[in-house]
Amino acid sequence: MSDLAEAPGVVLLPAAGHRSYRWRNGLGTATEIAAEPVRRQTEGDLDVPDGPGWTLSIATVESDVAFSAFPGVDRQLMALSTGGLGLVIDGEPVELDRWQVAAFDGAAAVASRGVVGPTLDLNLMVSRDRFRGSLEVAVVDGSRLVTTTLGTTTFVVFLDGLLSAEGHGSLDVHDTLRLDAGTLLLTGDATIALARIFPSS
Repeated sequence: MSDLAEAPGVVLLPAAGHRSYRWRNGLGTATEIAAEPVRRQTEGDLDVPDGPGWTLSIATVESDVAFSAFPGVDRQLMALSTGGLGLVIDGEPVELDRWQVAAFDGAAAVASRGVVGPTLDLNLMVSRDRFRGSLEVAVVDGSRLVTTTLGTTTFVVFLDGLLSAEGHGSLDVHDTLRLDAGTLLLTGDATIALARIFPSS
């Protein structure tokens, strides 16, 4: 990992520093890449957490299990492992190839299916009354510029190949760069995910 200074508006989130936790329903594990700081709201005399407006994480699915429910949240899920990921969403089977994305309501009944070994998926979840989001795969073929527009937060998640980032040198798989302003130069031969979050109004 390089010790070069960070580019303005760019923060490196190393994979080794991602926080591990269990799913809300206790049936799986995930590592948190980033989340909006929890807001607090007052209810009578109580100061209670409101929950993050968005989270970006990598989940490990080890078997056919139900996913946690998140009412009021829009979810996008990208299959990361070679074999892809089978899902059932509100009773409908969905087969994701590697790097494909499924978008669904966080309140939907979702479960994995056909899982025979640990598989990874990238999750973007946004509170729909406050944020919108997008999740897509992209490639770096020699070089690529990633630009963030005013009011948008962009995450670049390194998925596969060889990748270097201006101001950070060579990256490790699942290292993530957060852009809140400006443009970032990427070089190499790599597959990346681009997750973008912006206010809903």
